[in-house]
Amino acid sequence: MPCAVTAFSVKIASPGDEGMELVMARQVVYEWNASHLLEQNKVLVPLQQSKTSVGEASSGDLWVAFFCASQGTTDEAFSLALKKRIEENQPVLIYFSQGRVDFNGTSARQERALDQFKQRFGSRAIIESFGDEKEFCAKFARDLETTLASHAHFQIDGPARPTAPTAIPAVAPCARELSKPARELLVEACEDPEAYIGRFQDGDILKIQANGRQLVEQGSPEATAMWKSAFEELVTGGYICDAGCQGRLFQISAKGFEFLKSIGKTPVGYIAELGGM
Repeated sequence: MPCAVTAFSVKIASPGDEGMELVMARQVVYEWNASHLLEQNKVLVPLQQSKTSVGEASSGDLWVAFFCASQGTTDEAFSLALKKRIEENQPVLIYFSQGRVDFNGTSARQERALDQFKQRFGSRAIIESFGDEKEFCAKFARDLETTLASHAHFQIDGPARPTAPTAIPAVAPCARELSKPARELLVEACEDPEAYIGRFQDGDILKIQANGRQLVEQGSPEATAMWKSAFEELVTGGYICDAGCQGRLFQISAKGFEFLKSIGKTPVGYIAELGGM
């Protein structure tokens, strides 16, 4: 388990309806945790968005905001809260979608308002435009890395970290050595006779169990984010695979067993005899 991990909340919000960008932004945050939690002693906890909380200026260490050109900036409370954070030099990332513009409904006045917003705050916040989801993911991952490394709000005491994190190659989790939580989860599953990992999530409640052990400390956002990232790291890397039960049961894959063998772990039970190794 990592020591002295500092949790930072990330508010991902839009004045309009939640779109695919918000879902993908949370995924980028989870991937950042999987890659950097132990290295930097930081964990990012996405906040749940609701229509009543979107304009609350007090919530969130980092704000990630989305605007669609057809929306303009019609949510006054949201816009004012966003401007207030920027003026207070709080970390803010803003993205304008150019891929879902309603050309029939977008007025010249709205376009001018967006241009003025960029001109006014472009030097004090990261403001980007994107055309599709792939471009958004690339830009957000880059901006998130840069902001966490450079903004004073996220500087914490801890072990030495790379001075130029943006120079780290962007590689898939399966191409890197597993993080400590992911390795711990995989080793725990190795002790199970059937090499199973159970996962259940209901709202903010996450339960991950292996070898009869419940790993997620309930009521702890830091623990929830850490184990969620560890689990997703194993799935993305191909170390575990879906074993049914509507996505609630997973089993160590051949690649997972190969990794375990490389660190001197031998699975127990019949699963090893069936070709897992």
